[in-house]
Amino acid sequence: MNIDILISDYARWIKERISIRQLNDWYEISTPFLNHNNDLIQIYAKKEDRNIILSDGGDTLNELALSGIDIDRSEKRVKEFNSILNGFGVNRSNDELTVVANENTFPEVKHRLVQAIMSIDDMFLLAEPKVESFFLEDLTLFFDLNDVRYISNVSFLGKSGFYQTFDFSIPKSKNYPERIVKAVNTPRKDIISNIIWSYEDTTLKRQNSEGVVILNDEKKVDESVFEALNRYDLKPIRWTERKNYVEYLRA
Repeated sequence: MNIDILISDYARWIKERISIRQLNDWYEISTPFLNHNNDLIQIYAKKEDRNIILSDGGDTLNELALSGIDIDRSEKRVKEFNSILNGFGVNRSNDELTVVANENTFPEVKHRLVQAIMSIDDMFLLAEPKVESFFLEDLTLFFDLNDVRYISNVSFLGKSGFYQTFDFSIPKSKNYPERIVKAVNTPRKDIISNIIWSYEDTTLKRQNSEGVVILNDEKKVDESVFEALNRYDLKPIRWTERKNYVEYLRA
């Protein structure tokens, strides 16, 4: 193996797949790297005095927003986001990610910006456990803002002898029984099946409890999911309709 030749081939591969288009004062640079939508990652360059301004054109945050992720919605998300930017020396200007280079530093600075974009794409859009935790954080914030009484991360011993864990328990009131709540960011059929079993196993031991499943429906959820939950007397709540259930959850 001749590593020098391999490195040269890699550099040539990148160069051959970069395309440039002039847009007034800016140059649009299409890189060979793909985002989660399999679209080419594009950045923009403009000369200002002796500096070269590089920007993502706001595409990265826009892609997050289209995927239902608002970076500024919580302190936890901002901290994750800023950690990536600081690691690559990238700045945020409104909705744009920017860096400043000169003719000598341009290759390295451009590379840092592209790497930051790819890291953000991976962390927020492809890392399912993180996205799941963000949804749970959003739901917790919704409960707090609407004075919903709850206990977080509760476990109950089921008839099977296994402990079943749920995201929240809302104590009973004079109008409603105890409500055991599960937040589901990705309502796939296999996940719903496991949740139904957890409730069935638990409610056999806790007859006075009501099961509530809050589903993130910012992306389309198959109607069969709602049918299955209703069939087992579980109450499905769409995240987009959560405000309609404030009194039920708060009571």
